[in-house]
Amino acid sequence: MDFALVTAIAAGLGGVAAGVGVSLAWGTMRCRIASRQMLDKMAATIDNRADGVALFDGQSRLVLCNQAYRAFFRPIAEEIRPGIRFDDLMAVMAGGLGRDEAWLRAKRESWPTCVSGEEDEVADGHWVGVYSYPLLNGAQLRVLRDITQRRQVQDSLESTVAWLKGVMDTVGDGIIAIDESGTVLSFNSAAERIFGFNADEVVGRGLSMLMPPPFNATHQNHVATYMRTGVRRIIGAGREVRGMRRDGSIFPLDISVTEMRQGDMVTFIGVLRDITQRKRFETALIDGEARFRAQATRLQAIIDNMAQGVAVFAADDTLIALNEAARRMLALPTAGITPGSIDISLFLTLLAVPNPSGGVEDGVRLTTDLADSIRQRPDMVLEHVGEQGTVMEVRSSPMPGGGLILSFTDVTDRKRTEQTLREAKEAAERGNRAKNTFLANISHELRTPLNAIIGFSEMMKHEIFGPLEPASYRPYLDDIHDSGMHLLELINDILDLSKAEAGMTDLAETLVDVSGIVYGSVRMLARRASNAGLMITPDLPDRLPLLLADERRMRQIVLNLLSNAVKFTDEGGRIVISARAEADGFVIAVTDSGIGMTPDELERVMEPFVQADARLSRKYEGSGLGLPLTKALVEAHGGVLRLDSESGRGTVATVTFPVTRIITPDSAVL
Repeated sequence: MDFALVTAIAAGLGGVAAGVGVSLAWGTMRCRIASRQMLDKMAATIDNRADGVALFDGQSRLVLCNQAYRAFFRPIAEEIRPGIRFDDLMAVMAGGLGRDEAWLRAKRESWPTCVSGEEDEVADGHWVGVYSYPLLNGAQLRVLRDITQRRQVQDSLESTVAWLKGVMDTVGDGIIAIDESGTVLSFNSAAERIFGFNADEVVGRGLSMLMPPPFNATHQNHVATYMRTGVRRIIGAGREVRGMRRDGSIFPLDISVTEMRQGDMVTFIGVLRDITQRKRFETALIDGEARFRAQATRLQAIIDNMAQGVAVFAADDTLIALNEAARRMLALPTAGITPGSIDISLFLTLLAVPNPSGGVEDGVRLTTDLADSIRQRPDMVLEHVGEQGTVMEVRSSPMPGGGLILSFTDVTDRKRTEQTLREAKEAAERGNRAKNTFLANISHELRTPLNAIIGFSEMMKHEIFGPLEPASYRPYLDDIHDSGMHLLELINDILDLSKAEAGMTDLAETLVDVSGIVYGSVRMLARRASNAGLMITPDLPDRLPLLLADERRMRQIVLNLLSNAVKFTDEGGRIVISARAEADGFVIAVTDSGIGMTPDELERVMEPFVQADARLSRKYEGSGLGLPLTKALVEAHGGVLRLDSESGRGTVATVTFPVTRIITPDSAVL
């Protein structure tokens, strides 16, 4: 600022004031003349200046201004006239330059404080520095100096710095600038994130705070050595060091340092990267490779000790593993067949066994075309017959990633055992057929004389041809008739069981009223139960749907279950028979409080001719065909017979027929 100008203007104003006070006689005219002369002189002085100059009196009114001042406010230059007050002038400028109310308020508040050194944007993008100088009697001299070029340079520098800072804050690597003494000059956001420090906590302090011993001293020595000798140890080269976070934890860093010179000033730029995760990956990779090698060794040892032969092929069909058992079983040569030297096609070709006779072998021989079949269906199971007649089961299994495992199991003994079992099964089936034939024939042969015994005994009981004399023969005749009937029932049971075992049970299916069968069976066994001191209680709902079944077989099933309950229940016991149509099917259950059975006895009673009490001195008579025959008849209807029993606590026999056999009024079509 031209302080001579300010001094001259102040002196001039002082002279005007003195002239006014010399003599009142001269009056106002001399004061005005002196003032006008002084103002003209000032105007001539400031018009030649490049800075804008404006003089305001003690009442903040504009006294004069030069053309440069008006030029700065070109849009409102005509409004800037002597006499206008500073506040009004600022209001005109605010309107002409498009300033807001806050700008206008700040300008008005700057007058009484005479703020100097403000920067403001005026017309056409120009910037000016505003300098205010207080004069006598509250007057002010305001000088505007064009700072557009400096402002542009400053804005450009600030923009460049902001851009560089944005770049530094955006990159993932930490960037730290230090001087030759190791003092931190800048610390970007990534560095803050890596070390846990804020930039203001690090800038201005030594870099050693970010490194643990001995790395901090070593790094500082490298910098000092370079500055003294020019020998590069870290400059321009990357190296791995250890960093220290704010919490004191040590972590690995990859650091690369470059040098930047500006005159005599030397700055070092360090680019840092936290390689903790990478080191973990490297360690995990090394450990994984070691584990893989150890596992591969263990796996090779395992397959070498397996009784089965194993050949492993990669996704490209190359052999990658072969154990000793496979070499031995397949008689493969040790040399020439090693992992990586053969593929699956050639391997299968070596296994092919020539057939001199040209006939069809019992086993499937491995041939070269099996390779294509295995590729298409990798889960094949086939047999390989060796030259010595040994039989091996070859099983192929796919591996993740497209590999394949072939396993070889010597099944020669198993095949022989299977053949023996097959022959034994055929012999047993022939024996069973012979048994059924024998039972059918003997039953037929027994029925012929038995019919005569039963028929003639009935005639004698009814005294068709006259009174039976003497009367003492009558008890014997009753025994003959009852024994014949018992023997006939036994023969019929044997025939029915034989048919059931052969799957030849014929069912004459009709709509069966199970309620009628239950009540009829209870009546038939009522005397027998009463003689044993027992009571049979039916437990049936008021309405029970019909069942599609063979009525005679259903009656036989119910009678067999009730007879068993009566037979194996002691005097004073209770027997309950129930029937229900449930969601799972049609259920008939007979519950008794009899002797019950152990788990072993439950398994045995389902075998023909077996009773729960198998002793010779057993108390309960019977052929042991009731439950097996009942089970066969139930299964012929597609149902299930289940026994639940506990020794000494009774038995529950439950028969369940399929839901499809339940006939409701809506579904009946017969």
